[in-house]
Amino acid sequence: MASIDTHSQPTLDDLRLLTEASQLLTSLDLETVMRQVIDLTSSAVGAAKASLFLHSDNQIDWEHIFLMRDLKPDESIMVLQTVLDEGLAGWVMRNRSAALVSDTETDTRWHVFPDDPHQPRSVLCVPFIYDDRVLAVLTLAHPETDHFNEHHRKLVQIIANQAAVAIRNAQLFQQTQAQQRQLEVILHALPEILFVLDSQGRILLISDGVPELLSGESAMEREDIIGQLLSEFAGESQPGRLLAPAQRIIQCSQPQDEPWTFETRDDEHGRDYQVTMGRWQGGGQQTHGYTLLLHDVTTLRDLHRFKDEMLKIVSHDLRNPLSLIISARDMLELDLPPVDAESEVPHYLEIIRQSTIRMETLLDDLMRTGTTNQRQIDPEQLVRKVTERVRPLAERKQQVLEVSIDLENILGLVADPMLIGEAMENYLSNAIKYTPKKGRIIVRTYSQENRFYFIVEDNGIGIAAEYLPQLFEPYFRPPDTVEHGYGIGLNLVKTIVERHRGRVWVESTKHVGSEFGFWLPLSL
Repeated sequence: MASIDTHSQPTLDDLRLLTEASQLLTSLDLETVMRQVIDLTSSAVGAAKASLFLHSDNQIDWEHIFLMRDLKPDESIMVLQTVLDEGLAGWVMRNRSAALVSDTETDTRWHVFPDDPHQPRSVLCVPFIYDDRVLAVLTLAHPETDHFNEHHRKLVQIIANQAAVAIRNAQLFQQTQAQQRQLEVILHALPEILFVLDSQGRILLISDGVPELLSGESAMEREDIIGQLLSEFAGESQPGRLLAPAQRIIQCSQPQDEPWTFETRDDEHGRDYQVTMGRWQGGGQQTHGYTLLLHDVTTLRDLHRFKDEMLKIVSHDLRNPLSLIISARDMLELDLPPVDAESEVPHYLEIIRQSTIRMETLLDDLMRTGTTNQRQIDPEQLVRKVTERVRPLAERKQQVLEVSIDLENILGLVADPMLIGEAMENYLSNAIKYTPKKGRIIVRTYSQENRFYFIVEDNGIGIAAEYLPQLFEPYFRPPDTVEHGYGIGLNLVKTIVERHRGRVWVESTKHVGSEFGFWLPLSL
């Protein structure tokens, strides 16, 4: 293209140039945009040489530099740094304004490199500004003085304004592409199974393990899954049963800060998964979708199943000799002739009896905590059943037993009703035991943030603060406890609750009362 005339009125060539400049916006390749900018502006104003560098996040983009001279990479860095510190381009960037130099020998802003045999005499330097930031600096040079004029400056500045938008678009596209590649690398390396869904449950991204998980009789490829709704897979098939709880979460769409967690099993492949599902958010804190992560816990669950089986065997094998000890003690007691008051034999027999009772209790607890029979239960019905079971104990001590249940819209509780009922009863029995006559006991149960809470409050004797951290440890009893016990009840509660992926806690003040509670995760 020929250079533009220097008169002030726009010509047909000017308009054609601006049309070509607008075409810069159609390219998303950063290097292509930069080369087009140099070619377009150099041709428009008749520049002999040109340089262009990008400035992003307060530093130079060393991967995208076009200099007037053909230099080695290390030399290019040194030259550009000098120009930024002492030369015209640095002045333009700092002042955010174009500079027109008629003669470089008389303008102190121009830095002269002694080793450059082709020193330019006139220069036009223009900043590319976008969103109040300098994105790039373009320098156009000519070997003759007074080559560039004010019309050239205005024209190049107009092109620079268009080019700044094109450069920013290309930078954002490049960043997006880089992030996409990083995400793909992560997804390929991720050992877990990951779904990224939009707010309607449409699958946006998946990890490499998803096609194998969803494949039934026919193999599935990544392309067959991306863009499909999760509900299309959440049916009666084995993969569908795995994903059904997640689909119910999407349908319920209840606000929740913490992620949902539940476990599921793939019987077809013999795999157990712990599933974590949470929301991802876009701008304005509006919900835009969900992440669904399946962590393979098969080895851990196999160990649990092996442990449960071993507990059954050990408990069974221990009961046989224990039964013989109990029978032998009873026979000794029956056959024992009358003894004088000073004889220790009755005392020893009583020790044997107490010890065997304790061993039977421990074996019963071992069997109960060793196995679980988890299923969907009605927590309100269970709470009422347990409280009615212990109410006669409270009435004997003329205690007031209040029950507050707030379980509306509860999503569902999967648990072993016998074990959870035993944990509830343990809390209540302790409250009744350690609350004086005519005392008050309150049972509160409610659901919050996808958790089921069970709390027992009393105005009993309370527990000193220094003993609270040890209260759920096995066989621990506060030294000032007067009631008889083995110190295993609260530890049993803790074991049961944690086997259901819940947590226990206690708050107490000496001579004021106590609050014992636990929460269990709700399943969908």
